Amino acid sequence: MNPFIQKLVEDLKTFSSELLLPGLHATQQVSTNMGTVASTTASLKSIDFLTGLIPKLIADLQTTGATHKVIVHYSPCPKRATFSRRASDYQQDTAKRLLPAHWLSILPVTELDTRPLRWLVHLLDLQQTALEKVHKRTIKYIDDSLLTQQGDSSYAQNDRATLLSMRSRLDEAQAKLEHARTMMMRVVGVRLVPSSNLPHPYPRSSAWLRLRRFAQQLIQPKEFLPFFLHNLLHGTVEIADTPYLYQRWCGVKLLHAFELLGWVYYDDPTGALFLGGEVRLYKADVELSIWIEPRLSRRKVHPSGFICKEVTETHPDYLIVTPGPSGIDAFILDPTTTADKEIRLSKSKYLSTIEAIAMASVAGLPVVRNPLRAWSASPLHMPHCDLEDYEGCTGTIPMHPLDWKPQPILSWVRDIHDYALAWGTGKMLNDSLNKTNLNG
Repeated sequence: MNPFIQKLVEDLKTFSSELLLPGLHATQQVSTNMGTVASTTASLKSIDFLTGLIPKLIADLQTTGATHKVIVHYSPCPKRATFSRRASDYQQDTAKRLLPAHWLSILPVTELDTRPLRWLVHLLDLQQTALEKVHKRTIKYIDDSLLTQQGDSSYAQNDRATLLSMRSRLDEAQAKLEHARTMMMRVVGVRLVPSSNLPHPYPRSSAWLRLRRFAQQLIQPKEFLPFFLHNLLHGTVEIADTPYLYQRWCGVKLLHAFELLGWVYYDDPTGALFLGGEVRLYKADVELSIWIEPRLSRRKVHPSGFICKEVTETHPDYLIVTPGPSGIDAFILDPTTTADKEIRLSKSKYLSTIEAIAMASVAGLPVVRNPLRAWSASPLHMPHCDLEDYEGCTGTIPMHPLDWKPQPILSWVRDIHDYALAWGTGKMLNDSLNKTNLNG
C-alpha cells in the first residue's frame, strides 16, 4: 500500500472504519495488515465462517463426543421385543390364561454431550449482538441514502440496486444465524441454554480446534480479530477505490473545519459520508446543511432545495446549503485526486448546472439563484487556496494527506460560516436597513 492510501486509511479508520467500505463505488484490494477491515465486513465474514463450520462441528460431536447406552422400553407391541419379567405386564384372559400385555425392548441410545453445543450457542449469541449493532446502523445509512438517490438515470437505478443488495446481505446473515440455531435444536431435541464456560473436556477434532481459535476474536475482538481476518481473507480485503477514499477524507476534514468554528452536528455523519445524505450543522440558532453526493435531477425536486438544469442529472460531492438573502444559497466542494488544472477548473460547471428551486428577486423581478461558489479540493503542496477566477467563484483548496495544512480549508469554510451567520441571524439585513435609514 502506497503512503498516500495508507494515510487516507489511517485517518478514515480513526473517524469510522465504515468509511473504508466500497459502498456505491469502485473497489480496490489492499492488505489486511493495515487494519483496513471495517466492522461490518468483520461481522459478516465472522458469521459466514461460524455458520459454515457448524455442520462439521455437529458431525464430529456425533462421531467422537457421543455416549452410547441402552434403555429398557416396555411396549404393547411384540415386534423386536421379548417377554417381560414383570408380573404386572401380564393379564388373564377369559380362559384364565396369562398373556403378555407389555413386551420388553432393549433400545440403543446415543446421547450427545450438550456442553460444547451450549458454548456454541453462546458464540452465536455474540454474533447476533454484533450483527444487531451493524444492522441497525447500516439500515439507517441505506434508508437515508435512498432518499437522496433520486433520478431516472441508469446510475441512479444502479445505486438503488446496490443499496438494496447491501440490505439483503444483512438479512442473509440473520437468516444464517437462525438456521444454525434450528439445526442444533433438531440434533438434541431441546432448546439449548447458552453457556459462556469453555466445555471440559473439550472436543479434539480439527473443526472444534478451529472453533476455539475463532472464538478468541469474538470474546476479545480488539486483540484477535485482525489476525483472524488476515488469515480468513487471505491477507487482502476490498475497500473503496482511492478517489472515493480521498473524497470521504476531504469530507471528514470539511466537517472538522466547521467544528473548529463552533458548528455542531447531533446525528452521526458516518452514514452520509459513506453512502450519501445530509449532515445538519447548528450555531447561534442558525442551521446549514451539507448534502453529500446529492443526485440532482431536472425532473424531481431534491430535498436540498436545488435542482439540475441544462443536463439531465448532476452529482456534486458536497453541496453546502446556507441561509441567504432570498431564502437559501449554496457552496460546492468537489474533490479530485488529480492536480490537473483543467480538471480542477471543470468543477466550475456546477455554477451553471445547478439552481435553486425558489427564485430570488432583483428590482422586484424574479431571477435565478445559482451556487455562489464551486470549488475543487486537490492534493496540492500549497500553503493557501488557489483562485481560478478574479471573483473567487471557483478555485482549489490544497488538501494533501501527506502534507496536511488545515488553514486553507479553514479559510474557505470561514467564508461560509460568516455568510450563513450574517443572513441566518439577520445581521447583514439589519445593517443594510440601518444604512438606508441614515442616508434617507
